[in-house]
Amino acid sequence: MTSTLEARELVVVREGRRILDRASILVRSGEAVAIQGPSGSGKSTFARALATLLEPDGGAVLLGGRDARQIVPTQFRTRVAFLAQQPAMFEGSVVQNLKTGPALHGESLSDAQASDLIRAVGLDEPILQREARILSGGEKQRVALARALANAPEVLLLDEPTAALDPEAGERIVALLRELRLRGLSIVMVTHEDAHARALGGTLYRCERGRLAIDS
Repeated sequence: MTSTLEARELVVVREGRRILDRASILVRSGEAVAIQGPSGSGKSTFARALATLLEPDGGAVLLGGRDARQIVPTQFRTRVAFLAQQPAMFEGSVVQNLKTGPALHGESLSDAQASDLIRAVGLDEPILQREARILSGGEKQRVALARALANAPEVLLLDEPTAALDPEAGERIVALLRELRLRGLSIVMVTHEDAHARALGGTLYRCERGRLAIDS
């Protein structure tokens, strides 16, 4: 199942200031979208609202044309995987982290599949046995991406996924996202890196003062 993900005129107000000001976006099935903008422009707030991790003061998020508030949160977050800028690791090893999501849905992730996922994000297989919580920031970011992919989501929503990575690793993650898009996965990437936003190869939005507009 693949579905469109849409934000309709999202408004978020904090301390009297509009962080998001009628921000809208439509992400079609299999589409790649990059949202680029400077710090403080509202793009990370938009990502969290789109992921239903915060309740907007106005507007709505829809998945497949259905209001996200009518979808069971665990079901929504299985279908729309959110990767935070500083992801938290679960207790236990990396491989245990990768297997947690599928296990919650009564499914299993084989050791071979875990190895494939960890190699896909540019890490070596020995990391699977390491304690996840003591990894470096860059390693955690890539493990979190592999963990999200283990759940086979319809949409992958990423907030600054390359911020903690060196340039080479960042380029590898963007290349992986392009490949995933070609396989039919919808990608929404928030980034302050103009080069990464354009390298994703999809629709580019510019976020300014809480509003979104397509950047030509």
